[in-house]
Amino acid sequence: MIKVDLRNSIIEALPELELIQNNEYKEAVIDIWEETYKKSEWARLEDVPKNNKVRAYSNVQHTRSVTLQAIACAEIVENIHNIKVDKDVLITSSLLHDISKVFEYDNNGNKTNYGKMMQHGVYSVSKAAEHRLPLEIQHCIVTHTELSKVMPQTIEALILHYVDYLDSDLLSHVLHLPLALKR
Repeated sequence: MIKVDLRNSIIEALPELELIQNNEYKEAVIDIWEETYKKSEWARLEDVPKNNKVRAYSNVQHTRSVTLQAIACAEIVENIHNIKVDKDVLITSSLLHDISKVFEYDNNGNKTNYGKMMQHGVYSVSKAAEHRLPLEIQHCIVTHTELSKVMPQTIEALILHYVDYLDSDLLSHVLHLPLALKR
């Protein structure tokens, strides 16, 4: 796949990119997805599973769902509670939160050495820092999972954390898998 095709396939796979107002953030998200995917062994973006237990849904589906749920949650919080949410930070973080999934699992659904040895937010945070995305975005990414021992410190980080677990538990529920809620 040539570079233009890969960029276009990323843009097509993640239409929520268009909701990012800050063009630097938007370009960084596309660049990070492109750089990450080029290093992976997956044939298509849509082939990467959400995780090794939830293989019926792709990481792209999960990422899009989390992003849209985060936006809906932000709009409700703003409209009902009059609490300002930085949607560019939230959308950018949501689109990048699980980018490392392309390295965490192999084509057989097994955890790779990377997946066994690294907390899955680490790669995403390092790519966000490399692309000079703000600390607020890096914070949202690292705190989206309880595997990080850092607690969410911003409205955007709280929203991403909870909608990520909501989406994960919804998918686990329909597949009759244990919920994170019950662990």
